[in-house]
Amino acid sequence: MMRRPYFFEIFTLVNFVIIQILLWRITRAPVMTLFWSLLALAPLFVVQGLLGVGIRLLAGRERRAAYLAVIRTSRWRSDAARVVVFSALSAHVYGWIKLSVPLLHPRLFDAELWNFDRAMFAGHSPNIFFLSLFSTSLRFFDWTYAYVFIASIYIATAYFLSAEDSRLRINFMNANTLMWIIGAWLYMLVPSLGPAYRFPEVWLPLSADFANTQQLQRLLMTNYQHVLRLEPANVLLGIAAFPSLHVAFEVLVTLWIRGRWRLLFTLIALIIFLGSVITGWHYLIDSIAGVILAILCYLAVAIPQRRKAFLVANAPTD
Repeated sequence: MMRRPYFFEIFTLVNFVIIQILLWRITRAPVMTLFWSLLALAPLFVVQGLLGVGIRLLAGRERRAAYLAVIRTSRWRSDAARVVVFSALSAHVYGWIKLSVPLLHPRLFDAELWNFDRAMFAGHSPNIFFLSLFSTSLRFFDWTYAYVFIASIYIATAYFLSAEDSRLRINFMNANTLMWIIGAWLYMLVPSLGPAYRFPEVWLPLSADFANTQQLQRLLMTNYQHVLRLEPANVLLGIAAFPSLHVAFEVLVTLWIRGRWRLLFTLIALIIFLGSVITGWHYLIDSIAGVILAILCYLAVAIPQRRKAFLVANAPTD
């Protein structure tokens, strides 16, 4: 028997319908590319989930039998399948909202965000300040921002998809989906390209230190131009700065993950926060907004769940 839909399923489908309605007169691409997005993305989540299962089996030999008993149940497997499918679908929806920003709200707020940062930082640009402060470590942030973030996605996905505790897996999925899709609509509300695009004179002279970053920035800008010309574009290569969802993701994982992994993700969150400003992808306010968004999405899921657990634990018995 099919159980009731989870929040992440309903929320993803509703937002898929909304973005396609908004784009209907411009393009039908969100619908037309849906199958290919699922075909490309779902296997990646399957592989990461299986990797997590394998690591848990190897690392927890004393609990192997108990873990195998859980993951062999029909409920665990059906939930895993639903999480995989809707992880791919939510990435598709997020990507199309982000990609559509210049089509639906072309006004850019980069100057306002830059000035807000300066006002918040006593008249100085935080981007320039941190570039100077970490001038001897620019290549470190160039490398870590690109590769540590990707590694963290794989680790977090493997961890939560393979989790024995179904509540942890579903709760994280609810909060994660909420965060990425709300973040995408915030892109739409406050469109911006980011400081490296708006103020290239600051970062272009540092191209030797930002080889990875600037190569990816050129790739995204090429894709952005395709969007403006209504040419075929990669749904995963949109440009938007406010808020920083890279920072938000690391903070959200830190809040949900357990054990020794929390210390690792705390360190990753700090590196990504600093890197987001130093590499020029984001204004400082973008990264602060990302932290706030992650905390709010965590609380939106965690508080009702804890209240529900409290009520169940304290329910009167006959």
